[in-house]
Amino acid sequence: MSQKKENVHIFFNNLRKDFAYRTFIFSGLSFCATVLFAGYNLFLGIVYGAAWNICICIYFVFLALLRAYAILSEHRTFVANEEEKQEKRRARAFFVQSVSLFAVDLALVAPISLMVMQDRTVDYSTIPAIAVAAYTTYRIVLSARNFFKAKSQANIGVKMLRNIGLMDALVSVLSLQYTLVMTFGNGVDGEMLPLCAFSSFAVWTFLVGFSVRIVWVAVHELQRVCKA
Repeated sequence: MSQKKENVHIFFNNLRKDFAYRTFIFSGLSFCATVLFAGYNLFLGIVYGAAWNICICIYFVFLALLRAYAILSEHRTFVANEEEKQEKRRARAFFVQSVSLFAVDLALVAPISLMVMQDRTVDYSTIPAIAVAAYTTYRIVLSARNFFKAKSQANIGVKMLRNIGLMDALVSVLSLQYTLVMTFGNGVDGEMLPLCAFSSFAVWTFLVGFSVRIVWVAVHELQRVCKA
């Protein structure tokens, strides 16, 4: 019993003092939230016959898988006790994750095209709008908080989770935009078409540019570790 209490004390102590430890623990909860949101979009896509929701569901599934891969990679890296091995493992994992994130962001052009070119209105109830707004708010607050705190971290695994969180938040904003337009507007037509097209393209351009920068950092980090 005393051993269990000691383990619990160590766990909460690490959770309170170690930002990297806390990031990986709560990333497990973020993974579950993303999976649930993906499932909810799948449900909306089936019920309302909305291709957008199906596509965005697939995007969030891939994002959840990337988050899970980042967490598992860090766990395997932590098992490798030698510092040199840990650094090389992290650099290799970071490179694979960066390239994968770039590919996923390129694929985002499909749901964005559906948003802009959709020729019919999806009659959502107010419940989907509230649910998507709640998820978006949660993601924005969490990603903004972690983005600045992770800058001072040497662990590149933490930085990858920060990057994934930022992608999650920005795409949830696109999802909220689409849901609100369909719920309270008359669909993506008329005056809303230029606005949706511009905002969607701006977010997508930022995501792709940000992903390119991450890949560039990953390549240089891998080269540095391999030369050491």
